[in-house]
Amino acid sequence: MTSTPTEGGPGPGTWYLDPLHSSLIFVARYLRFGRVEGTFGRGRGRVLVAEDPAESRVEVVLDAASVNTGVEARDAHLRSADFLDVDHHPEIRFVSTGVEPGGRARNAFRLHGDLAIHGTTVPTVLDAQWVGEAPDYVSPEDTYGHFFSATTRVSLADFGVGDGGALPWGGRMVGDTVDIVLEVRLQDQDPTPFLRQIGHMS
Repeated sequence: MTSTPTEGGPGPGTWYLDPLHSSLIFVARYLRFGRVEGTFGRGRGRVLVAEDPAESRVEVVLDAASVNTGVEARDAHLRSADFLDVDHHPEIRFVSTGVEPGGRARNAFRLHGDLAIHGTTVPTVLDAQWVGEAPDYVSPEDTYGHFFSATTRVSLADFGVGDGGALPWGGRMVGDTVDIVLEVRLQDQDPTPFLRQIGHMS
């Protein structure tokens, strides 16, 4: 399905998360006074855009073990039962429940959904914006993409995720509040065959 440019977002149909050109970022307080940023490098997602945009549906699944803060020892700790416990909860999943227009920016909207982390599901709202569109750089005749930004804030306690315990100088190892920043590219071709070809997914 090759798409042509539209005004204000992708046209009706099925669109797929392009994990190679998307940034799935989280930002948390660390050791009380510091700040650490990380990403989830592996994920898949599908967006069903309806004729009525309010009826559109989104589902995104992240591989919890793909957490990456740039420090392997810290990442291993985050994967452990002290935090994400990826052996028992390998996926982080978001399933939309509604879309509404609104926000300060042009082409902004709010995406309501259920976010599941660590085996617990919590209603969550993403403040989102359609940013723009462009053909695929490598295969412009075959694939078309749309770009979105979105943010939200979650509480680790709401999901039962540990905070690493108390620190000798006060506070907890990881702050309870985590900011999520998404820079996402959706495309009209399923990327799975290419991702498998390059070894990005099994």
